Amino acid sequence: MSENLSDAIAQISLALAYYAGLVVLMRVSGKRLAGQTTTFDLIVLICLGVVLQDIARRKGTLNAWLFIVTVFGAHRGLAAWCSRSRWVRRLARGSPRPLVRDGQIDFGALEDEALSPDDLMAGLRKLGYATPDVIQLAMLEETGQISAIPRRTDAAVPEPDAASKRNGGTEVV
Repeated sequence: MSENLSDAIAQISLALAYYAGLVVLMRVSGKRLAGQTTTFDLIVLICLGVVLQDIARRKGTLNAWLFIVTVFGAHRGLAAWCSRSRWVRRLARGSPRPLVRDGQIDFGALEDEALSPDDLMAGLRKLGYATPDVIQLAMLEETGQISAIPRRTDAAVPEPDAASKRNGGTEVV
C-alpha cells in the first residue's frame, strides 16, 4: 500500500510539474501563439506538449487517470485564482498591449510581441478595418486576439429627430 501511495504522489507531482511547464512555455512563447496561431505554431506546440507529457506520465491506467485529473484540477485552480487576483492573471496570462494609437502603429510593441505588420493588418481586417488610420486604439488582448476601437468622427451617429424618438427610436416613413 505504501508503494502505491508513493507512486501516486510521484505521478501527481510529475503532472503538476508538467502543467507548470506548459504554463511557462505558453507565457514565454507570447500571446501570438494563443491568438494568431499559424499551422506551424500549432504543430510546434503540440510536439512540445507531447514530449513533456511523455516525460511526466508514468505507465499504467491509474497513472493516466491521476495525470488527467491532476492537470485538469490544476488548470481549474489556476483559472479560479486568475479570476480573483489581477497579479496572478498578469503573471500567468500577461496583460493587454496597445498596438495602434490614434491611427499610428507602435512598431516596438509589434516587435516585442513577435507580430509582424502583416499580422496586425490581418487582425484588423478580421474586425472590418482596412487601414490603421481609422483606429483610435487597437490592443493585443491577453488572449492573443486583437481588438480595436474606431476613431470618432463628427458624423459618426446622427442624433435621432423628434418623430423618431416618439416611435421608440425607429423612424416611421
